[in-house]
Amino acid sequence: MAAPHTDLRTGTHDPLCLPYESWRRLYGLACVRCGGGRGLRPGGHAYTQHLDGGRLGWAVRICADCEDCPKAIESKGELTQ
Repeated sequence: MAAPHTDLRTGTHDPLCLPYESWRRLYGLACVRCGGGRGLRPGGHAYTQHLDGGRLGWAVRICADCEDCPKAIESKGELTQ
């Protein structure tokens, strides 16, 4: 499992290098930020690279604990830029 508060919504990730826990986060089975599962809600998008050089967007979820954290709120603003 990734370190606590590692937010997959930042950057574009290489899908071939992602561990299993990151895939759970991309599929919305766990919080995109901390990997928890309590009170999951829509949390923006995370991106992986596509073989053609483009990006694939994943509608991810965030838990109630991270939703209230100031860093999580700041990250949400970065998603729309």
